[in-house]
Amino acid sequence: MISQGTPICDPTKLGPLSQESVVAPGPVRVFAGEERFLSRRKLDERERMWAAAAPLLERVVDNDETVLYVLPGLHIPGIFDQLGFGVWWTMFFRSVLVLTDRRLVEISTPDWKKAGTRICTYDWMQLKKIKLSMATLSVTPVEGRTQKWKLPVRGDRKLLRLLVPMLTALLPVDVHAPQPAPLWCCPECGSAAAKHPTSCASCGTEFKRPGLAVALALAFPGAGLLYAGHPVLALFDLIGEIFAFVFVAVIFLSAPSIPEALISGVAVGLFLFVLTKAESAHLATTLVKRTIPESDAGRWKKFAVAGAIASVVLMALPPAFSGVWAERLDRDLDLSANAYGWTGGFDQDSWVFGADENQRSEWLRDDGPALFVFSMPATETVSEIEAVLAQEGMRTEKKLFAGFECVQAVGESVDEEGNPLLWVRWFLFDRELGDVHIVAASVWPDDLALLEPQLEDTVRSAAWIPLDG
Repeated sequence: MISQGTPICDPTKLGPLSQESVVAPGPVRVFAGEERFLSRRKLDERERMWAAAAPLLERVVDNDETVLYVLPGLHIPGIFDQLGFGVWWTMFFRSVLVLTDRRLVEISTPDWKKAGTRICTYDWMQLKKIKLSMATLSVTPVEGRTQKWKLPVRGDRKLLRLLVPMLTALLPVDVHAPQPAPLWCCPECGSAAAKHPTSCASCGTEFKRPGLAVALALAFPGAGLLYAGHPVLALFDLIGEIFAFVFVAVIFLSAPSIPEALISGVAVGLFLFVLTKAESAHLATTLVKRTIPESDAGRWKKFAVAGAIASVVLMALPPAFSGVWAERLDRDLDLSANAYGWTGGFDQDSWVFGADENQRSEWLRDDGPALFVFSMPATETVSEIEAVLAQEGMRTEKKLFAGFECVQAVGESVDEEGNPLLWVRWFLFDRELGDVHIVAASVWPDDLALLEPQLEDTVRSAAWIPLDG
């Protein structure tokens, strides 16, 4: 029975702790003989711990059940939880351990001063082993995994060395109908369930769900941890994912070429996304599995949807601004293999006449003519390009040129001395990859008939090269 008075514990219920009779030198605060194990400061802490745990404990233990001892412990989590929380795992697995003559009760606590909502019980009749070794208390259920707690207070370890043998004597020799251990108890009514419940079958209390925690963690940075009731962890997760997002965005926006942006940006982005999201989801589900009452699941589901939309929009911004999703030129037309003396290339620093938008190469000949090659994705049809050129006052003609579907555009101009000059462009459609290559030249009207067959032969013998090749 839980007593609000003094003493609150009776570790001698199962038998005396020593051969000597206990004589209390003054008022008993926790249990008779406490001064042999706990200092005054520790007794102050133990009283505060008891005050926090007693209301929850009343819902779990029976009226005729005796509390033997109450102490702080650190529940040792599995290896993945330790890796997930890192060196800070001790901040999230603190427990108040209550030993009675029938069971071990574990109550989660953030600081050993107030109680949490996770209550688990281990009935002595469902255990096959109790052990105290290396400042660690461990219990092994007949059906279930061994659970361990670090005991930070030396006086507690001293008392448990005397108490554990008597508790071991309570264990059954054989359990014919083993039940799962631990039992998870509702923090509202104390009813027990064999595994972590999503709701209490007795009072109907709904608990926060791991599935929703995962959805929130994936939908928006830190949302899963915020749902689990840890705003500080949520803030750190948000900051960490922002740094990862900025890192990937810089890769997309500063990559010198599109293949690099796609390969390195996507690879690094996916790695960081999977790593951070998996870790965030893991921590959120671990913290949610503490029978935390659910206040408004509908609101959190709406937040998950809104967060997912916002995350998708944010993740699409770097590729959008970098132009990764835009149509791109696939290859260059190289005219260096020719029999007419054209020389030049793709290095803008060596060009004589400078560079214009979309210009890919410049080719010159000793006797004066110059060719300029422009390339771009073919976003318009042949008819649309022909119409635009006609509106600009150029004469257009559709033809087959060096094996390409071609639109030839001729515009009239004059040179610096006022002599008539033609500006001729051949729009060559690369149907294989959906690009258009434009070969432009300025010629005297009388030279066009001679230049065109030479240029057609040059284009026919041209080579395709990778971009920036």
